[in-house]
Amino acid sequence: MKTSMGVTVLSVGLFAAACAAAPPVNPGGPGHLPPPAPAGFDNASNGLTDDATHQVDQEKFDEFEEISDGLGPLYNAQSCRECHQNPVSGGPSQVLELRVGHKGHDGVFENPEIPINGGAEVIKGRSLVNQRAIGPNGAFPTTDIQERVPDSENIRTFRISVSLLGDGFVEAVDDSTLIELSKKQCKETHGRICGLALYVPVVESPGTTRIGRFGWKDQHASLLSFQGPGARRPAGRDPRGEEGRGAVCEDRL
Repeated sequence: MKTSMGVTVLSVGLFAAACAAAPPVNPGGPGHLPPPAPAGFDNASNGLTDDATHQVDQEKFDEFEEISDGLGPLYNAQSCRECHQNPVSGGPSQVLELRVGHKGHDGVFENPEIPINGGAEVIKGRSLVNQRAIGPNGAFPTTDIQERVPDSENIRTFRISVSLLGDGFVEAVDDSTLIELSKKQCKETHGRICGLALYVPVVESPGTTRIGRFGWKDQHASLLSFQGPGARRPAGRDPRGEEGRGAVCEDRL
């Protein structure tokens, strides 16, 4: 996929508008809920970028991909928006993705090995099971690459598509802020709850680490790192363009 995909998620993440609001108050007193925090779901920019740039990026996010565009061979959906569109483009949805695996001899989780094409190829090194495939088709009528989970993979779970709105703000949070929040949480709960701030690699910047903040396990530190598997795995596309830089993401994710 084109390099601009990296900008798409950032821009969509940034259009969670109107976050600069007054401190919350509860005019009704005890027992009354405060008013909800202001938010914007109008598909407009929040002012950190101009509306024209935002609209171009949103069109890319909503773009419907075909095989000729680089879709597949294994994928979950034909556009980013397909899994992120409630109530607007970039939001969450009811779409689930399947993750599987098994425990090794030492009791530690191991990624699955899923044979395709009659066992000629084996998908491994990841827990994601893609829901769709581009074959068999007219050009390759006998090539069946649809993933099917073998009985050996007895750890199975679904993960829901989460909202991307506001992720640009999350990326902008300084590491020191997250570290201080972790320390404060531990102190205020007298050690009962202690957030763990983990440094993780920034995939697109080899040798650089940052506090993780994206992904179900905060395993990514930047939006580009985060959307790598989102574009490459569920959609089967390369988020870093035709230069082959997407291989960096695939090797590390």
